[in-house]
Amino acid sequence: MPLESLNTLLKQLEKEKWSLENQVKDYTLRLEQESKVYHKTNSERHTYLAEMSQVTGPHPVSKRQQIDQLPRMKENLMKTGRAYAVNQKIESGKKGPVKKVTRTSHLPKLNP
Repeated sequence: MPLESLNTLLKQLEKEKWSLENQVKDYTLRLEQESKVYHKTNSERHTYLAEMSQVTGPHPVSKRQQIDQLPRMKENLMKTGRAYAVNQKIESGKKGPVKKVTRTSHLPKLNP
């Protein structure tokens, strides 16, 4: 390669290096700023949680209790008849062995 093209390539690479170094500096600054904001927000969240636990009373609900309540909520929906899945089969003692239930939309038909 001729000397001029090598010099041109060197200048281009130096510009690219300078640009990349500036990008690294910018990203470092942004990361520091976002880290500060995160820690500030996280400490505020802990403060609010502590405040809420004092207000709600002596017995906070644990995650285990919340998880245990989910199956009960599903059972309650099934008992009230609100949780029929689409095309769910149910037994009918009076009419016959199996009845197929489908959920449909109860919207009125539009007249043109």
